[in-house]
Amino acid sequence: MMMERNTQLLCALLATGLAMGCHRVSPGKTSTAGAATSGAAASNSASSSPLHYELARDGLPSGKIFKSQIAFGDINGDGFPDIGIMTRLADGPYIYTGDGKGHWTDASAGLPRETFCGGGMEFGDVNKDGKMDVAIADHCKGVFVFLGDGAGHWKSASSGLPTIGSEDVAFGDFNNDGCLDVVIVAASEEGVRTFKGDCKGTWREFGQGLPKTEWGNAVTTGDIDGDGNIDIAAAYAAGPRVWLGDGKGNFREASEGLPAPEVHGLYMFGIALADVNGDGKLDLAATSAVPGIEFFLWDNGKWKASNNGLVPMNALGVGLGDLDNDGKVDLVVAGKTNLQEIGGVYGVFPFMGDGQGNWKLNDATGLPTTGRERTWGLGLADIDKDGVLDIGVAFGDVLSPTYRTGPTQPADGAAKPAAGAPPVDPKSRGPERGRFGEIDVWRGVLKR
Repeated sequence: MMMERNTQLLCALLATGLAMGCHRVSPGKTSTAGAATSGAAASNSASSSPLHYELARDGLPSGKIFKSQIAFGDINGDGFPDIGIMTRLADGPYIYTGDGKGHWTDASAGLPRETFCGGGMEFGDVNKDGKMDVAIADHCKGVFVFLGDGAGHWKSASSGLPTIGSEDVAFGDFNNDGCLDVVIVAASEEGVRTFKGDCKGTWREFGQGLPKTEWGNAVTTGDIDGDGNIDIAAAYAAGPRVWLGDGKGNFREASEGLPAPEVHGLYMFGIALADVNGDGKLDLAATSAVPGIEFFLWDNGKWKASNNGLVPMNALGVGLGDLDNDGKVDLVVAGKTNLQEIGGVYGVFPFMGDGQGNWKLNDATGLPTTGRERTWGLGLADIDKDGVLDIGVAFGDVLSPTYRTGPTQPADGAAKPAAGAPPVDPKSRGPERGRFGEIDVWRGVLKR
């Protein structure tokens, strides 16, 4: 009972930063990463940078909560990445084509137009017709696949996929038969599951070794151990977790060295894979409520933390890629370093990598580091084919981005104003509430 009360207290303290992350306590190891208690340290921040970002979002939507992983893929074969997004408590999934100049056009004909809860997407050629298809996971409605015609029209091909709520979905050929399969991470108590594809849009659950209990927020795939078989990494209830595939659709867990906190649900919404140290194996970045962003190197079947230079934060979206074209993988995180307030204190934080797992925050790129709504998913793609990676981020909250907690806020139950603070309007009923959010894409410009 004491453990349950402690969990409830922690969930209450973190609720505005976690949204739906805290559920309950389960036995497990205590994370050794520690808790974040302060904002980002300025000492490891780059003072100037040849890398700069400018908004390139003409035509992208706003005024909704975009609880979404970001999917990039070329759906119309013009060579420029297009973008897939999800809305929360709004009107479903959307796809927009990009013209390589920062202009976007709705290409969502045939996708559901009903209230979805948010989740994730991924693009892939399911039926091997040379045209991009899309998998969609929704927190409330389940998992869908839609076949694309290359012109922004979509036809459902979801037979056999679950209708239980799912947070994210990813493609991977887990049994090496040449047809894409899907992996999902459930929103409630159905765990991580794989479904075999037949290259026609029909799906059948298969495989062994994945957990069929608890929930998660994000999933991705890749050949982590370099054996030629596709593996799975997930932001799972018990912490970031990895399962290695055998090439036949079966898996075994390989999570030794990854965090296992007693409070389940702290590691949410962000997971990314890339070979950071050039050893031919994929390394892992994971986001969490506390301590924020963590990075792990694959080390002979185990995971080794490599967090030097990362700052405490409440982190959600994450991406790995070489931002400045120096041949070394960098890390981009969406979240907040202001751990004392809620409201419009979120931003986007690029950490430059040295190729060994050490990081340095670069806050001089023009990306916002505060003043934005709650962040969600993050994706990287070269939208204009200039050789520099660009950044897409989903934002959304019920609180206005101008809102801040603190002693001068007029919200019910707020602390008394500090000495010298502006007076609080006694007629105020608290912060402005509604649906605030947008999908932003920043174009990267690299000057040498």
